[in-house]
Amino acid sequence: MAKNRKHSATFRLQILKDNQRGDSIRSLSKKWNISTSLIRKWIDQHCSDGTKGLLPKNRVYRTKEFKLNAVKVYKDKGLSLRDCCLQFNIPAQSTLSSWISKYEQLGVEGLREQKGRPATMKKDKPAAKKAQPLTRLEELEKENLYLRAENDFLKKLDALTREKQTQQSKKR
Repeated sequence: MAKNRKHSATFRLQILKDNQRGDSIRSLSKKWNISTSLIRKWIDQHCSDGTKGLLPKNRVYRTKEFKLNAVKVYKDKGLSLRDCCLQFNIPAQSTLSSWISKYEQLGVEGLREQKGRPATMKKDKPAAKKAQPLTRLEELEKENLYLRAENDFLKKLDALTREKQTQQSKKR
């Protein structure tokens, strides 16, 4: 089955109408190459929210209290992930599942709001070295390194041009 396909609301509605006419979920799944669980999800969303439930949902940032409430309802009432997501209007079961695992690992603090991508670099950067004038020896070492790199580059360029010339002469 293909992954990460976007389905329009009209396509979803057409699938639901076919299901209401008597086509089974399994036959629709095979016909359109869509997983049966996705079709069931659309049916549940349509039953709970009507046609509005089939429209794409915008990204919403949930508060820590909302997440905690959803996790507690899931654990205390013994709801399935799908039912709990429908009750709290959470678009993906994986979202609720990640909240549950964070709550179990880190407690309430694991459910705090996270807006945006986490910073990958450390906030407290070490102070950059101030540019001090180089000593004569350091200048010579730097120039020597530059000249070596330039020399290696020219040698490699010469070798590549010779190889290209030999290949062209072999073709003739």
